[in-house]
Amino acid sequence: MTVSTPSAQAQKPSASWARRLDSGTGPDTITNLQFYFHDIRSGRNPTAVQVINPVASTASGPSSFFGSVTMVDDALTETADAGSKLVGRAQGIYTFSAQNESAIVMSMGLGFTDGPYAGSTLSVMGKNMFMNPTRELPVVGGTGLFRMARGYAVLKTVTLNTTNGDAVVGYNVTVYTPASSGNGQDSPVTTNALSSSSSPPTTMMARERWWMVGAAIAAAAFL
Repeated sequence: MTVSTPSAQAQKPSASWARRLDSGTGPDTITNLQFYFHDIRSGRNPTAVQVINPVASTASGPSSFFGSVTMVDDALTETADAGSKLVGRAQGIYTFSAQNESAIVMSMGLGFTDGPYAGSTLSVMGKNMFMNPTRELPVVGGTGLFRMARGYAVLKTVTLNTTNGDAVVGYNVTVYTPASSGNGQDSPVTTNALSSSSSPPTTMMARERWWMVGAAIAAAAFL
């Protein structure tokens, strides 16, 4: 995906697999990303490993996988070709959560390693009807350039090996981040900055005092 932006917007983060859209006068900046998720369960070095077995190993159909949990560290690439540029990794888990349909619940951090997005992450979590040609997952958060992100990912299966479970899935992700937050480019808050902050608010101190009084009364009741 090529990006063409006016010279006034030349400082916007840009990568071949992502583009920053103009937020205009709105409160949010919109970023669109296109990459490919490689879920490899076979071979000598799988990136998706089942860590909890199904509940009913003798069942058939979708219920034969129900209850299983898989840990993933899957490559994210620029194109569907596994040899194309690595842009990040998807790390997390997915669980087979349905007894009567082909569905998993995914909880993953998408960590990016390419270009200006290196070090930024997106968090996705939700139900994935993986046998459907197209489905959506919600984006529930992010860090770095995607701080306070929200949005959605449209998933389309490119290949699925029904024998060994290997799959390549295209992710087209639309992310909204608050334009007023600096889109994660401002300096992060450090531990030192937090430790040098002012004293806790008066209301918090008052609550602590009442807690101490209550604890003393409770202790006295048992003496």
